[in-house]
Amino acid sequence: MRLQGNTAATNDGIPRIGPGVDPTRLELTPSEGYLLSRIDGATSWTHLRAIGGISPAEVDRCLERWVAEGVLVLATGNGRMTPAPPPASPPPNERDTAAVAALPRDIDPSLDIPVEVQQRIFEFESKLDCPYHEILGVAADADRKALRKAYFALSKELHPDRFFRRSVGPFGKRLDRIFGKIVEAYELLSDPMARAEIERSLAAAGGHGPAATNAAPEAASTAAPESLAESFTEESTRVPSEAEPSQPSRPAAPPRNRRPHVFSLHSRVVRDRRARAKRLFEAGMASFAAGRWLEAAGGVRLAIAFDPWNAIYKEQFGDVQRKAHEERAKQLVSEAEGSMEMRQYKEALGLYEEAIFFRPHDAELNHKAARLAFVLGEDLKKAKEWAAAACELQPDVASHRKTLGQIYKSAGLVANARRELEAAIRMDPKDAEARDELRGLGWK
Repeated sequence: MRLQGNTAATNDGIPRIGPGVDPTRLELTPSEGYLLSRIDGATSWTHLRAIGGISPAEVDRCLERWVAEGVLVLATGNGRMTPAPPPASPPPNERDTAAVAALPRDIDPSLDIPVEVQQRIFEFESKLDCPYHEILGVAADADRKALRKAYFALSKELHPDRFFRRSVGPFGKRLDRIFGKIVEAYELLSDPMARAEIERSLAAAGGHGPAATNAAPEAASTAAPESLAESFTEESTRVPSEAEPSQPSRPAAPPRNRRPHVFSLHSRVVRDRRARAKRLFEAGMASFAAGRWLEAAGGVRLAIAFDPWNAIYKEQFGDVQRKAHEERAKQLVSEAEGSMEMRQYKEALGLYEEAIFFRPHDAELNHKAARLAFVLGEDLKKAKEWAAAACELQPDVASHRKTLGQIYKSAGLVANARRELEAAIRMDPKDAEARDELRGLGWK
């Protein structure tokens, strides 16, 4: 549903909480809570579209719905309030109807995933059979630093935890599959041993593609090199049975340039590598069952490297590696807390940063790193990114907003600092530190 006069509203309107409305009693998604916390009676609709933490179209939809429900009222430039529309819903706008009809068949605007994000998910899913470096969006010869950067960016964008507690419908399974393939691509390309073994496996099968090849088990050229070799050698050495009619003898033909020995060699090498892959996979899954996640991930990773055509290994790898990442993040956080107790603060910050790489959607972890970086006077840009991430993930936590406000203040961004600190005080009126920070900005 669209508001009449929408253009004027979005350009000039300043949303305010409606009379008698208690925002704490509203049922909101995290992204909606974050947007609502930005509404302070001074920030315009247009500015909210830029700072709301979600797409401008989604901001419009939320604000329009809240105005229609009486949660918000709009003040125009002359201070007059725009009343909420009557309860009866007007007929849908023709432009909106046409826009929805033009969406791809599987796009569902009713889900808690913006339409443009749904489209991005479909586009990404369509390239999961591409070479690994194309999945990550890096050059074929990308180094470990480039791989980490690409993986972290995709993890923040497409990790299933980003949509935790949202209504995602069938996109939940799609995101699991996508992120599993992202993990697979990153882990196999960034591990020199695994990458080298993939090269050897492809070479042994007669294919000399790069280690970045995402070998598909159904591809005819690589699906079963062993069976190809066996069928060749069996046909060339088979003795006819007595039941088969004998063929008239022919003069010996001159030798042709056939390579049964090479195929036999490839067959034996591939068979040996597959047998080794099977042992590695079984050992890895045994470790997984015992809760030794890091050990399990190493075993399954090498199993894929020795047999890159095995779909079962790849299907298990995503779950195994995700557990390994969680375990690694726990270890790093524990080490960081130990460093904090020893007052080795810079070392602790480095450990928190490494943990965020494995757990980018942990609000508390992002806030700890942001707070420590701010106190140490380290990279304020990174501190701001971590604090903003914590606010996006948990928009109703006053301490997160206070830290972000303090970082903005330290960077000289007064308007941003005031906005965040005022939001922190609305959430926690007893926060004396936030009030002191605001007074330093001329707030009364």
